[in-house]
Amino acid sequence: MAIWPRIGDTGHDGRVAQLAIDIGRELGMGRTELEVLGRAGLLHDVGKLGIPGAILDKPAALSEGEWRVMRTHPELGLAILGATGRFTREMLAVLYHHERVDGAGYPHGLTAAEIPIEARIVAVADTFDALVSDRPYRHAFTYAEAVARVRHESGTHLDPLAVGALARVLKSRRHSVHGHQQQSFSGQPSAA
Repeated sequence: MAIWPRIGDTGHDGRVAQLAIDIGRELGMGRTELEVLGRAGLLHDVGKLGIPGAILDKPAALSEGEWRVMRTHPELGLAILGATGRFTREMLAVLYHHERVDGAGYPHGLTAAEIPIEARIVAVADTFDALVSDRPYRHAFTYAEAVARVRHESGTHLDPLAVGALARVLKSRRHSVHGHQQQSFSGQPSAA
């Protein structure tokens, strides 16, 4: 079974949290909402504590059976966080961050506005960071490739308003970088 430090040490959760906050700020959200986004970003994959390491670290495509197990991590996350006895916006973001605006997501097949805004924002941040990060089964996409993929999923899988805010955040980050080499979101030099 996976252990928390192995997940947390990747930096993915922290990057998702920061990017979710930045997207929320770009959308005009207030301090309390931004704090919820930060906690939701940090906790979005907590359910992976219950996913076997052999699945999380598999260096190849997952089988359908392995995908069935992986798709349980949002509900496992809710169970872990739900032990407090009260439901929060953060918990809903953990549960619904793999829902898709066209209804093709999991665990409940929610569409568009049925998905809490926090979950839609975390989904965009999570998708972008996953694309620009190395995975056991593939190398990271370039910054330009990742932006193009996120834009391609806007309106089908990802919320268009959150994708637009992401694009503005990333544009301002790239323009604030000095020197000859642009930095990708993960902080690694980019070919862009």
